[in-house]
Amino acid sequence: MLSIVRDALGADARPERKVVLALSGGMDSIVLLHLLTQLRQETAFELRALHVHHGLSPHADAWVAFCQDTCRVLDVPLEVAYVSLGETAGKGIERTAREARYAAFAAVSADVLCLAHHQNDRAETVLLNLFRGAGVRGLAALPDERPFSGKRLLRPLLNVPRHHLATWAEAQGLQWIEDESNQNLHYRRNYIRHVVLPAVAKPFPGVLGVLARTALYMSEQADLLDRLARIEGEACRSPAGALSVARLKKLPPVAMRNVLRYGLEQAGIRISAARCLGELASQLSCARPDAAIAVRLGVATAHIWRDQVWLDTPIVNEPPACAPLVFGTSAWPEGSLRVEALSSEDMSLSDLSLSAVGSGMKFRPSGRCHGNVSDLLREKNVPPWVRSRLPAVRLHGKLIWIAGLGWSNEASQYAGQLRLRWQADIYKVL
Repeated sequence: MLSIVRDALGADARPERKVVLALSGGMDSIVLLHLLTQLRQETAFELRALHVHHGLSPHADAWVAFCQDTCRVLDVPLEVAYVSLGETAGKGIERTAREARYAAFAAVSADVLCLAHHQNDRAETVLLNLFRGAGVRGLAALPDERPFSGKRLLRPLLNVPRHHLATWAEAQGLQWIEDESNQNLHYRRNYIRHVVLPAVAKPFPGVLGVLARTALYMSEQADLLDRLARIEGEACRSPAGALSVARLKKLPPVAMRNVLRYGLEQAGIRISAARCLGELASQLSCARPDAAIAVRLGVATAHIWRDQVWLDTPIVNEPPACAPLVFGTSAWPEGSLRVEALSSEDMSLSDLSLSAVGSGMKFRPSGRCHGNVSDLLREKNVPPWVRSRLPAVRLHGKLIWIAGLGWSNEASQYAGQLRLRWQADIYKVL
């Protein structure tokens, strides 16, 4: 057992590395905690533990106390993360708790984050994802390791059956807690664990190993699909570097969906609903060269515009309705605006305000006639879904400067005194 963990940690088992264990207090994580403390004696890496308090069980506080006592005896610093699950409608308590747990994991400072999943967990996940209709990525079910929030997420015991862990724990005289919710068959994972897998294991005694092997095969297939998506995606890119609609149309539908899936995942958007990805591929296949189409992909929106596929991610903070213009850099929801003085003379900005340009506005750029802001920005190749959100400066409510268009004819007194630099990160292409 110790050699399994030692081999899994590899080069990270050295003094300058920081290893954090996600410690629930259950048998699996207690076994891994003791194995890591034994290994620490060999290589002296820094070992800490993290316990996530969900507040779901009436025994949650007692579990914290147990983990604290156990870690104190083993001389392992323990951090307790108290999480609030909030609204669970539409996702279920299991998924909501998992998301909260992984958010706590993401916030931890470490080189390696160890989770105590074992072979039974992987088999359960394969079946759970299979019954949900998952593809090869879902059936790959719990990779041994992967990058995660700037650290290495590692599952050292993933290929070890649970009964081996239980045998080792009993031989070592270990104590652990039992989560009463693990017996609740209302939860789908528990139903698979206590009903489905035991029933399948009777005619197929080696089912755990078979499902684990299937997960490995699916992981290999997922890697091959990613490799193919990179190759075909590069061939579909325009000179500007974005995916070209015209070139995507030349791919078979399944290859187009694979390229789109990979591009979205690389942008941090994972599509759980296949119909969303299918709708995007369908719109691409039918799009005219002059089309402007938007397809919702969960929290994000994909846009088909000017032969390119664009991605519009959610705005964390809405643009201010009206804020004073100040010198220096002002953060914007999708970029930043820097205001600099062009002369050493003191000048007041008290009459100037900053806000989103909005829609339906008229503007007269320097040297031009009045025009509709949307039309003027279209000439500058600004995407339509971005135009109303661009920052604008007003003098007593009147537009005198717009990002991408510059100063108005009426703002000559400010144009020679101020430099406004707009740095945008809103033009995201796949």
